[in-house]
Amino acid sequence: MSSCPFCYGTLLPTFTHGLPREKCGRCAALWFEGEGLETVMGAPATRALLAKAQGKHGECKDCDTPLTAQEPRCPECGRDAPSCPKCGIAPLSVTHIRGVEVDVCVRCHGMALDTGELEQLLERAGDEPAPVPPAPAAPARKKDTLRCASCQRALRAEHAFTSGGKLYCGSCAPEEASPYDAERASHASPDGDRPTASTDPVSRALGWLFSHING
Repeated sequence: MSSCPFCYGTLLPTFTHGLPREKCGRCAALWFEGEGLETVMGAPATRALLAKAQGKHGECKDCDTPLTAQEPRCPECGRDAPSCPKCGIAPLSVTHIRGVEVDVCVRCHGMALDTGELEQLLERAGDEPAPVPPAPAAPARKKDTLRCASCQRALRAEHAFTSGGKLYCGSCAPEEASPYDAERASHASPDGDRPTASTDPVSRALGWLFSHING
């Protein structure tokens, strides 16, 4: 299992309304892999986020000291720098979007939100309707063509498992995989090409965030 970018607790995979994410069982921080963000939010939006994060410094979560590239530990308080649970790069780059601070891995394009950042995002997004995300680079598979990422066996949604944003059959599912949320299908558009706005607060808030990257 992956470790939290901030406290190194265990990240637990979830898959809600089409948006795969992992939640820390210790500090409740959220981690979104770049592949999942690109699929749901669209390649142009994720590229814009990456461009915004390029060259930005990291930040210590204890004392807010700016951290330069390749600085794995805070020089002021000694706390480990926030690091990517997928590729290990540290520190994560900190960028701001409409007053919301997010931590981004410029190598694998993943994004992390600590609990304070998540609260900030939910507050900023408020009740403003999140726009439908741009069409993803690769159309999502329709319900009747879901396939296991390992053996390519055709899957029924109610029999699928998810891990790291990928679907697996029961035989191939990694140990940390969790049951696939079949409700995702009910939030997809009829043609299966574009996800609709979700009632999940975090997914809606992320839709708001990505719609304001260049705003």
